[in-house]
Amino acid sequence: MHIRGALHVHSKLSHDGTMTVEELVHWYKRNGYQFLAMGEHAEDLDEAKVEALRDLSAAASDYEFCVVPGIEFAVTNAIHIVGIGVVSLIREKEPVAVVTKIHELGGFAILAHPKRLRWECPSELLRAVDAAEIWNVGYDGKYLPSPKALDAFRRMLQVNPKLLAVASHDFHRTASFYDVSIEMEVLSLSSSAILQNLQHGCYDIRSRFFRTDSKAQMSRFKAVSISLLSRQLTDLKKLRSTFLRSTAS
Repeated sequence: MHIRGALHVHSKLSHDGTMTVEELVHWYKRNGYQFLAMGEHAEDLDEAKVEALRDLSAAASDYEFCVVPGIEFAVTNAIHIVGIGVVSLIREKEPVAVVTKIHELGGFAILAHPKRLRWECPSELLRAVDAAEIWNVGYDGKYLPSPKALDAFRRMLQVNPKLLAVASHDFHRTASFYDVSIEMEVLSLSSSAILQNLQHGCYDIRSRFFRTDSKAQMSRFKAVSISLLSRQLTDLKKLRSTFLRSTAS
């Protein structure tokens, strides 16, 4: 079974989410997805809300769609780690300790929006996490990942050759949505199957203009093409903003 999913999704259980879990499922179904991996803000949760996250995820899952619960831990102002499959609050405050606990709970640890770190991450944390977001739609923008992020990921691989790449929606509202997906083959649609594929890097990242595997391997030509296209899109955005300001004045 071929499935498409979105990682790092926020519902109303997070202070900045705008949709319930049920509403998210209906909306993503309409957009051709078969699974969501949540990333609710830990600081917004207590034990009752964690239980609600677990129950709502289970209730929204069936043979057509799967919701994998997960929590985003703000370890520092800049270092955020998403624990896919985690349904427990983690009290540790040191980044590597948080990742260790995520693994003990059977979760998949993602370094979230490394742009906030200017793509510079402590080596010990890079060696601990399972994956890094090479494209966070909320932070890096739509259409393509940042060339800086792709370059940074190649440097990260020098520290941890086992590090995986993911693209995440960091979804809060429909206006910020872009159709990039994590795609994989599973025998059955379940949280355990999705987690296993993530942990083993058995998936691809796909969007209209971008496609790569879980190691973000690409030819020199493809990397240069992405960089050029990204610059063109940036220039178009600037022209659009200038035009809108001129017509408004």
